[in-house]
Amino acid sequence: MKRNLFIVLLFVHIISVYSQQSNSNQRIVNWKIIDFNGTVDSVTMDTMHLNFQHTYPIDRYSISNSFNGNMGSPVQSKILIDRLSDDGFLFSAPYLPYLNNVRSNRFYNTKMPFSTIKLLTGGTNFRESDQVGFLFTANANKKLNFGTLIDYMYARGEYQDQAMKLFSGSLFGSYNGMKYNAYGSLSINSLSNRENGGIQDDSYILNPSFGYEEAYNIPVNLSEDAQSSLKQLQFYFTHNYSLGFTKESKDKNDSIIYTFVPVTRFTHTLKYDSYQKRYFELTPNTDFYKNTYYSATNDTSALQRLSNRLALNMPEEFNKFMRFGLTAFVHSDIERYVFLKDSLVRDSVLTNTSIGGELSKNLGQLFTYKFVANLSVLGYKAGDFDFSAHLGTKFRIWKDSIEMRVRTSVNSYSPDFFFRNYESNHFMWNNNFSKSFDTRLSGRFAIPTRKLWFDLIIDNKTDYIYIDSTANPRQFSGSIQVLTAKLQKDFRFRKVGFDNTVIYQESFNDNIMPLPRLTLYHNLYYIDKWFSVLNVQLGTYVRYHTSYYAPSYMPATGFFYNQRTTKVGNYPVLNLYANFLLKRTRFFFEYSHVNQLFMKGLYYSMPNYPINPALLKMGLTWNFYD
Repeated sequence: MKRNLFIVLLFVHIISVYSQQSNSNQRIVNWKIIDFNGTVDSVTMDTMHLNFQHTYPIDRYSISNSFNGNMGSPVQSKILIDRLSDDGFLFSAPYLPYLNNVRSNRFYNTKMPFSTIKLLTGGTNFRESDQVGFLFTANANKKLNFGTLIDYMYARGEYQDQAMKLFSGSLFGSYNGMKYNAYGSLSINSLSNRENGGIQDDSYILNPSFGYEEAYNIPVNLSEDAQSSLKQLQFYFTHNYSLGFTKESKDKNDSIIYTFVPVTRFTHTLKYDSYQKRYFELTPNTDFYKNTYYSATNDTSALQRLSNRLALNMPEEFNKFMRFGLTAFVHSDIERYVFLKDSLVRDSVLTNTSIGGELSKNLGQLFTYKFVANLSVLGYKAGDFDFSAHLGTKFRIWKDSIEMRVRTSVNSYSPDFFFRNYESNHFMWNNNFSKSFDTRLSGRFAIPTRKLWFDLIIDNKTDYIYIDSTANPRQFSGSIQVLTAKLQKDFRFRKVGFDNTVIYQESFNDNIMPLPRLTLYHNLYYIDKWFSVLNVQLGTYVRYHTSYYAPSYMPATGFFYNQRTTKVGNYPVLNLYANFLLKRTRFFFEYSHVNQLFMKGLYYSMPNYPINPALLKMGLTWNFYD
């Protein structure tokens, strides 16, 4: 029924847009907030049809992931450099690719109201996964913009008791004046998923017997009353005021142009976050969990955090003879941590104050740099610090552009509150962990005109906190090194494209930091334009990584924990797809994991959690410029 409705809507869209003018000439500018100082960075509009099949959040996150098999399930990248930080709340890390907040939000400036509708659907009959999204933004005048974003996801899942649903939305707005600028957003996220604990036996995948050929018939470890949920509310507001002078200049027609040159900029940023993670069981499974203290489970962990930052900035544009920008800031956090075990509430209120600065040069291409330092001076994180340095250059050799970049970071940080203190129905700990110390050195060599990028990253982690084989946090006394080399090379010959990504990871302590040694992504496709209006991409892509002891997943906490029992990997996942672009409308068809129809193997994403069997996916976005 849903597939038929999707196809009917698709043809209605095609007929309607075929008679309309393409509004590609409409000017839409959009950007993101990239740091707590309110710095903005422009981004391109996502209107291309190439590889549109990767619009699912898990596919966009990384080329290789551990997840529960279902769309919207907890996820962790198998590529160390792709993993996102937890944004201050430990239990949010597995859900970050789905959350709508200032980290993912975009701000717009458009000449005409702009809106887009997104529809994704896929799966076998009565087990469909659906996602519906809506974006609207408009300018009240040249300086003031506002908009809203709504996203709803529901996925029943191909396996038993893994259904999930997500509602996220935001209201956002921006004001861009000559001296005063402001950006604000209010975001909410509500996500829940059933926890099935994985399938009971590998043989259901390797040698399915009569009655268990279909994924939804395979027995799982936990019953349907085991559920997790995550709720987030975020308010973000940053604004700045600049002092400066007006400069006169002439254009090519000898017309006088007045340009404001900022000399000093004052910035204030306010951010409020409220997180709540809940795990519920009406009847706990004492065979699955080693410890159970109560007859029912109702575990809740929460964090409320109010952050303020004041910054003083000397913009780069003002320094005529020596181009650089200089920023100094002071930052404060007030945090309240709560965990609920049965009916007992424990809470702690903590504060922290830090100071820092930034020296940067971003204008020009021959040589750019950015140095950022931050030191906690008061509060429970006193003594924590982080320092980062970015150096880059761009130049041309004949017709080729060359980019080289070096980055380094040094961080000393206190253990997360919930790593030190936690009580629940299945896990309790009170740890006296010391500070951890991380360093990272990375370099990039790129020839964008040849579609070649090479990255080399060295990580060193000292006193690293990890989740051991009992799913409890532990601190490793010593240092762990990880070497990552990433090569991306895309080929294009006439109407044929071949995109390739090869990632090599060497963990020098695989027991503490398990990673697949080799990860591959290859995408072969044909592109063309049919009937002078329909852009087409037809192709196939494969994902693969070598076998390793992948971390497993603990439903009660949402942690990915180390194990040395089951190896995962050495199994390719082959997909066929077709992407189309017709003026304002993009749509795709994908048959994922097609090799499951003719190839045997343990297609686990992580121990006990298989990925979906072969199934059809479809997606559509429709843009409006009025």
